[in-house]
Amino acid sequence: MPESLETRPGILASIAQVFRENRVPCLLLNVLVASLVGSYYFLPAVAGAWEALAVFKQHWGFAFAFVSTVFSAVLLPSALQWMMGTLPVKERLKRIVCLSLFWGWRGIEVDFFYRFQGHFFGTGNDAFTLAKKLVMDQFVYTTIWAAPTYLVVLLWIDVDYSWPRLRATLDRRFWTHTYPSVIVTNWLVWVPAVLLIYSLPGALQFPLFAVVMCFFVLIVTLLTRSGEPTVSKPLQA
Repeated sequence: MPESLETRPGILASIAQVFRENRVPCLLLNVLVASLVGSYYFLPAVAGAWEALAVFKQHWGFAFAFVSTVFSAVLLPSALQWMMGTLPVKERLKRIVCLSLFWGWRGIEVDFFYRFQGHFFGTGNDAFTLAKKLVMDQFVYTTIWAAPTYLVVLLWIDVDYSWPRLRATLDRRFWTHTYPSVIVTNWLVWVPAVLLIYSLPGALQFPLFAVVMCFFVLIVTLLTRSGEPTVSKPLQA
């Protein structure tokens, strides 16, 4: 039997398992995101706080993107892991520094990408504009660039920063099992989340992204409390 037919059940089973494990926390997270967006549009008192955050973000620009993403994706989950006793012991500082540099740059990249989307597709929140931004975000940028680069960086750290070991890890199973599983789980959170993000004014889109990232990574940290590095759990890129 051809190998592609042999591996297909395993691929589908892996994706199905990831879906079962993460559907409830992903759903709850998007309920939270919807509530935050609703608070901006329907609660004037809360909307004022959002507007103040937008002004703060505009003032600091990419520096806000760098710092807030490092805090959400690295520092906060590392602190939680430390309290749970699951923070990897080996070369902790090096790991945190490497992840901080990666996520800081990724924050700047996402902020720039949101600005590009607004310039290219417009800043409206009608269904057609949101659909175009969703497709570009999740099925082009994330699928082709953001998710693969994140997984490669995480694997590189997990194999003790060894390029030969990294190349050996990027085998057929990685691209046919691990990568599809991560992408599907990513979509569980970020397809509805980015629709909500893009429904806000441009200055508020990245701050909401940072909030989603914060709760998302906290959920991932709790799901991976065993302390073993893994790329089969949902991690946004």
